[in-house]
Amino acid sequence: MDGNQVVSPWPNIVSLSRLVAVPILTAIFVCWGNGDSFPESWFWWATLSVFSIGMATDALDGYLARKLDSVTVFGRMMDPLIDKILIQTMLILLASSQWTSSLVPIWAVILILTREVFITGLRGFAEVQQIDFSASKWGKGKTMSQTIAIIMILGGMAFHGISMAGMIYAEICFWAIMIATALTVLSGLDYVIKLRKAIV
Repeated sequence: MDGNQVVSPWPNIVSLSRLVAVPILTAIFVCWGNGDSFPESWFWWATLSVFSIGMATDALDGYLARKLDSVTVFGRMMDPLIDKILIQTMLILLASSQWTSSLVPIWAVILILTREVFITGLRGFAEVQQIDFSASKWGKGKTMSQTIAIIMILGGMAFHGISMAGMIYAEICFWAIMIATALTVLSGLDYVIKLRKAIV
């Protein structure tokens, strides 16, 4: 990028707008998802819509950054961090809900959270050392698998309601979370190996 070129703020604005989904999702679960009765279908559709729209902006901010030639260090660091915040919020909400906790085990969420915090720290260190720590195929696969697993669970609840618990689809959703967890761990190991090679 030309040093005299004005950097467009729009990619970062779109990225930061994704954070709006976090309090909305939390409020939906706190206000309407903690009762003793199974939440009505609108609850699941609303959650699915807010999460999906939020994650869709990830593709939009990347497109704008390339289109406007406005790729920045702030954007490279904040974009994946915001993805993590949104996805981890959704996983925590699902793991804490009595209706979805069997599909999203708390141990898997803790494992994913631990990996994300650790790699975020390494990413900051790499940026300071001016080491390329951009998302790898493993990292992109991790984010995609987590997103798909969450959408599968929310979509299943929206379509099938409480009867989903006795369906084979629930097993498929559970294993989708297991695959996402495995990819999360493997992508973390991949980043550690890449950084070690770059330092050595």
